[in-house]
Amino acid sequence: MFNIAHKAARAAIWHNHYRYHYCQYKWAGLLTLCCVQPCQALELKIGASQSIPPYVIQETNSGLELELLFNALAVKGHTASIHYLPLARTFHELKEAKLDGVINIQEGMVKNVFYSDVAITYQNCAISLMSNQYNINSIADLNHKHVVTFQRASSLLGDEFTQMAKSNKGYQEQAQQIQQVYMLMKHRADVIVMDKYIFEYYLKLAFIEGKLTPQDLTQQTVCHPIFAPTQYRFAFLNAQIRDDFNIGLKQITDNGTLWALKEKYRRLISFDNHTETSPDLIVPKMIKHDPL
Repeated sequence: MFNIAHKAARAAIWHNHYRYHYCQYKWAGLLTLCCVQPCQALELKIGASQSIPPYVIQETNSGLELELLFNALAVKGHTASIHYLPLARTFHELKEAKLDGVINIQEGMVKNVFYSDVAITYQNCAISLMSNQYNINSIADLNHKHVVTFQRASSLLGDEFTQMAKSNKGYQEQAQQIQQVYMLMKHRADVIVMDKYIFEYYLKLAFIEGKLTPQDLTQQTVCHPIFAPTQYRFAFLNAQIRDDFNIGLKQITDNGTLWALKEKYRRLISFDNHTETSPDLIVPKMIKHDPL
């Protein structure tokens, strides 16, 4: 009799214990199911190394790349806040999981992250004044010329360019890219190296700020495409976010949103509303993967 009572008591205790944990798991399951949709939409912290107009414009938190990012993430309900940091620090913050992702990165630059499809393509050019009639078909043709580039170009544009920078006494790097444009148009540099749309953006800005005159803008410039296009991806800590971004990128490409963004920034760098003189940037060879 004692054994029967003892077994019944143990059964009751086990039953109550099972009911308690079943309820726990049931409610946890319900909370998880209820949270599926809201939890998928996240606000992401994305690192950007610097302002690179018209691709990234820090002053207005805009630019082709940032709007591409916002629109692609929005397809899956995500939003993004942009954290402007030095390049090395963006990588560090990503590794420390203080950022959810970074833009403008090439595959392999950071380990243990998930790389997106190609998001944007830059086209660096050697840009000269047409009146100088320079024959520039290779990096070697930059030797013995006063060449002004953006910061760290000597370490970013390949080994041949690095050697040219070391041996060319006229090689110079500028922190402010608008200064490159000013130096070229005022005949203080033979050649400048930069993306052709960054050049056009700063050419217009230099005119608006009064650093260049309408007479300066009558000079035609030539973009010598001696550099291969540079493709950039975005990197994320989370594979699902990367996948969501890729899905969004494809959708905004297919539905015309990306084309509309490119048209918006083409108009931004256009001189149509500022002067009757519209300077021409002549491209003697076809450039593929043109970002705009």
